[in-house]
Formats: sequence, C-alpha cells, structure tokens
Amino acid sequence: MLKLHRVHSAKKVRIGMLPVGWTALLVLALGGALAAPGFGQKTQTVTVNASAVEAQVKKFGIGKDVKIKLVDGAKLRGHIASIGENSFTVTLRKRSAERQVPYSDVAMIKDPGPVFWILVGAAIVVIIIVVVH
Repeated sequence: MLKLHRVHSAKKVRIGMLPVGWTALLVLALGGALAAPGFGQKTQTVTVNASAVEAQVKKFGIGKDVKIKLVDGAKLRGHIASIGENSFTVTLRKRSAERQVPYSDVAMIKDPGPVFWILVGAAIVVIIIVVVH
C-alpha cells in the first residue's frame, strides 16, 4: 500500500509586524517630526495697522521665517533680516534677495508654522514603509 505524506511549507508569514529595528526607526522619525520647533503652536496672524505690524515683527525677531501678504495682494515668504523704525527687511526664500517692506504696506504677517518638518517626517515614514515592504 502506498502512503502519502503531507509536505508542510517552511515559509513563515508575518502579517502586520515590523522588525523591532524598523519600528524603533519609525518611532524616532515620527517623534522628530512631532518635536520640531513650533509644532502644535497656533499660527499667529496680524491684519491691523502699521504699529501692530511693527510690534508683531519685533515680537517675531530677526531670523524668524514669515509669510507676508501686502496691501497690493503680493505675497512674500522668507525670514526677517533686519528691523527698522518704519520698515523691516525680508530675505526672500526663493530668490535669496532682500526686500525692504514698510510696515504700512503689510496687510498680514504670520508664522508659517511647522509644515516643513511635518512633511519631512511624513516623507521619512513613507520611505521606511516602502523599504520594509
């Protein structure tokens, strides 16, 4: 009589599990994105007169990354390079050029927040997930 033997596959299937090293790296990447400067802070916006704009610019201080909307509708993005009596200077992000902005020309100035660091963290997470799978 012929006996048939069952052959079991040695292949292990792991569903929904990441190796400990990858999990730790994922936690560190997310933690870095969440711990970025400014995370969780509300965006500060000023839409009033020149003296209020001047006070807000001084509060932000030199080196602060800002988004500016001018009275004529133009939008600027960069960091505050200097602060004067009637105007402040912004080093524009895309052109690295400086532009002097009178306080009276500003319709709105705000802190853009941690969007950049959130996107960096998300990109790292996506890369890790793609590499693991």
